[in-house]
Amino acid sequence: MLTHKETCRKPKTVNEAAEMLLSDLLLQHLNALSKMTEQEFNRLCDHVTPFLIDEFQIWQGNNELLASCYQSVDGEHEDPARIILNRVRSLLNNFSGYLVIT
Repeated sequence: MLTHKETCRKPKTVNEAAEMLLSDLLLQHLNALSKMTEQEFNRLCDHVTPFLIDEFQIWQGNNELLASCYQSVDGEHEDPARIILNRVRSLLNNFSGYLVIT
């Protein structure tokens, strides 16, 4: 998923985490994600959530990211990893511009 270098730099906000995930996806993954139904997205979230919790150390000391997750949903009780994945989807679906692949 993420390279060793990237895992050393823990994201501190929901946006940083979402941007890290987006930068790690291949073009075909971005395309598939943008076309997922709500049911497909829910299944993806169920599968990916444990990996994100571990990768971003959400419950193991990454308090800044945890706080950012809960601040971004205004007190709703939602899994922090799901909050990040929702932001990934939102960023992807609201993207307008050019994608430059280097």
